[in-house]
Amino acid sequence: MLKIPKFARAAAASSNTSFKGLSTELRLLQLVEPKPRILQLQYSMSASGSKRKANGAAEAPQKKAKKDVPAFKDSKYEEKYNIVDREFYPPEMTNARCLQYKNNELERPIETLERAEEETQSDREGIEVKEAVVHWFKTDLRTQDNKALHLASEKAKSKGVPLICLHIISPQDYKAHMTSPVRVDFILRTLEVLKEDLGELDVPLYVETIEKRKTIPSRILELCEKWGASHLFANVEYEVDELRREAKMTRMGLEKGIAFTVVPDTCVVAPGELKSQTGNQYAVYSPWFRAWIAYLHSHPNQLDLFKSPGKNPASAREIFKDLFACQIPEAPENKRLTNEERKRFRSMWPPGEHEAQARLEKFIKTKASKYKDERNFPASNATAVLSVHFASGTLSARTAIARARDSNSTKKLDGGNLGIVSWISEVAWRDFYKHVLAHWPFVW
Repeated sequence: MLKIPKFARAAAASSNTSFKGLSTELRLLQLVEPKPRILQLQYSMSASGSKRKANGAAEAPQKKAKKDVPAFKDSKYEEKYNIVDREFYPPEMTNARCLQYKNNELERPIETLERAEEETQSDREGIEVKEAVVHWFKTDLRTQDNKALHLASEKAKSKGVPLICLHIISPQDYKAHMTSPVRVDFILRTLEVLKEDLGELDVPLYVETIEKRKTIPSRILELCEKWGASHLFANVEYEVDELRREAKMTRMGLEKGIAFTVVPDTCVVAPGELKSQTGNQYAVYSPWFRAWIAYLHSHPNQLDLFKSPGKNPASAREIFKDLFACQIPEAPENKRLTNEERKRFRSMWPPGEHEAQARLEKFIKTKASKYKDERNFPASNATAVLSVHFASGTLSARTAIARARDSNSTKKLDGGNLGIVSWISEVAWRDFYKHVLAHWPFVW
């Protein structure tokens, strides 16, 4: 059984608790409710729009419950607390199906992606670079220490062609994932900063709104063809729908002569790298964290940071002048803040990676050493206030861990100042959640 953190149990115990807008880790609260016996799984949509199970088979239409048989009520908790949107995700999967995942009888979404990559690797490696290379920004809105962006830049530089950057705004994804208006506002403001930073390198950032989420793969590949790009890079997202989308795009791209390369970057240690003594995924944080520490001590290069992209050829501004003229759009209508909210939140959360780096540096220098003793007292203002930057990718967890390590009296991640060690363990929680989600997709 998965171990649920104490703060999650406390939140679940309150009947007045609202989960809307909380971090993705709190979706584990589905496991805390005393009554439900089945769990929520994200489903993908087929090309025809029919709902599909995790193994790709079409889900049969659900029959209406007979009048003398009470309808299943467990999903009322998810709907009440805004954990799931029935417009995109049907009712829960059963315990029996969860057990099939646990017993390795069903292919996990991450395994579907890994298989697609393995089966297409040689063909993708044989594709020659054409007129440009594209990096697709998702939840990695930064130029510093961005693995996929670095690889895309190096690939473009090796052939002397321009690098193009892309970001897709998907109103349906915002709705399906219940992305709050304040977070959407932060993302759009960060894109403005990112566009300016890339512009100084003569790298265009093209942003497009795609109304139907299922058309995102074909539209991105269409843009690559339009720009003469035969190589597309992106960092992995470990949520269920996104893993299946990336697996689909890997094969679709090859059909069009486009090599789509997806690389692990969200986590300091990629899911699948850590195994318990029985060879299984860790279900409890403490032993997982010890394994995570040991892995990084034996693989110190995992904390090496990736260089920012180089400058594009001067001709890029003329060749892709339409892309440089692209404007960052407004938030979808249902995700817009009022003028008063916009003013308040913009004051609280300045956007972009420069702000993230400044907050990190301030925390390391003034608060980190006392973090263990003061973090639980709100009045002490002892936290790093970096969650929004980790979530949007304006700061990588790798950068944060490396900076904390370098500020300590030892290079050991579990030694030296206890405040720094405690903060490192908190950042590592984000890795743990992704590892759990990748191995047990039904925890979503």
